[in-house]
Amino acid sequence: MFSQGTFTKTPFSVNHLVLCGAAVLKKTALAVILVLTFIVPSVANAQTTTHYGRDSGINPAAFDITIYSPNNHTTYAEAMLLNFNMTWTTYPLVHTIEGPLNGGYSYTIDNNPPVTITSNQSAGDVFYVTPSNNFTINPYFSYIVDVSTIANGNHDIVLKATLFVGSYQYFNESTSPIVFSIQHPQPTPTPEDVSPMLFAGLVIVAIVAMAGLGLLVYLKKRHPKTGDRT
Repeated sequence: MFSQGTFTKTPFSVNHLVLCGAAVLKKTALAVILVLTFIVPSVANAQTTTHYGRDSGINPAAFDITIYSPNNHTTYAEAMLLNFNMTWTTYPLVHTIEGPLNGGYSYTIDNNPPVTITSNQSAGDVFYVTPSNNFTINPYFSYIVDVSTIANGNHDIVLKATLFVGSYQYFNESTSPIVFSIQHPQPTPTPEDVSPMLFAGLVIVAIVAMAGLGLLVYLKKRHPKTGDRT
């Protein structure tokens, strides 16, 4: 049996309850901020993987492609990162007599001539070992594209993947256009940019200012103040 005085009753005031509630709210707010810090960027930077090609029929071949850059959320000026990875989901299984299996890759901006690119080597590369060579199943690409000469506004880039068995073109497929935006900074005017008329106007103003200053000095010497006379 408990004796009296074993428990001490602590009085709770309104202020104490308010302080406790504020502390709980502060901790909750910090937890929400931490969650948003990690979740929101992941959602914003999430990329859609698109499937191209044919998984059956004549010369079946297909790939999944994930494009990280460019995108229509970023404005580019002098340079643009071209960054994407592919995974061949269907490809021909070649034999020695048919020749090596190779992939060809390129990009085209605004229907200009295609630019050939090769995949970057990565520790995560997966190969299909053929009798003649090793074919990279999941090529990865990361290139800096010079866009300094492209006009301001929206443009599109198209990626193309081709499979060759020996010298025979087995498969050829282009992606849907990826839209990106170019916005070059406004150039700073230089002295060479000043028009001849503006330059002539500045010269005239300078001449008039010098003539006025000379006239003022002449009049001051010709009509000195009374106190200056000897």
